[in-house]
Amino acid sequence: MARAASENSPSDGHVQEAVANIEETYRKLDTERAVYMNKCKSIRNEMKDHYADAGNVGISKKLLAKIIRERQYERKIDKLTADLEPDERSELEMLIEKLGEFGSTPLGQAALAKADGAATLAQAGA
Repeated sequence: MARAASENSPSDGHVQEAVANIEETYRKLDTERAVYMNKCKSIRNEMKDHYADAGNVGISKKLLAKIIRERQYERKIDKLTADLEPDERSELEMLIEKLGEFGSTPLGQAALAKADGAATLAQAGA
């Protein structure tokens, strides 16, 4: 049997408590975010100083930043590959080899993804 409408409704106290708890949690989050951002700011200033030092000895800051970004991307790619099972890794290497120099381009990546999907469908008997 259904309860009366007043029994299904939360009390004013429950609503106020829930709102207060959630707002307090957001305040804590904002505090932590501010601490984090201050730490990041000091690290970014340190990085800026390193780039300035490199510029002072004749290293192009623009090219240095490009090298740093490329190395970060390479580490991300290596991590993605490291997460693969051995058979997946060998299949990936085979597909990249078949694509040749285009395997690292967006078009080559799309072809790899399509080939992987076709291989999955073929294994499923579709």
